[in-house]
Amino acid sequence: MNKLKNLSQEDLNQISDFISSTAQNYILQQVSGKEITDLDIQVELSYKEELEVDVTVDLLMDDLSIDRPEIATEAIDYALDQLEILLDENYRT
Repeated sequence: MNKLKNLSQEDLNQISDFISSTAQNYILQQVSGKEITDLDIQVELSYKEELEVDVTVDLLMDDLSIDRPEIATEAIDYALDQLEILLDENYRT
């Protein structure tokens, strides 16, 4: 695996936004937005020699919706998989 180029704060902001929007889009593909009462996606990035990513998804569904807590985990996994592709295409030397 190739090494990451030096990432600027702007790069980190773009990566954070990418992860957040990818996770949100995944969730909205799985359930109707009408069923979601609250969705909070937190992305924390740490970059020194390596990029460390911590993603938390808090998803509250309407009382009438089928409870599928695995959607949050699936969204995180999907976003991290897509992040690897983004990094390979744009940020690796």
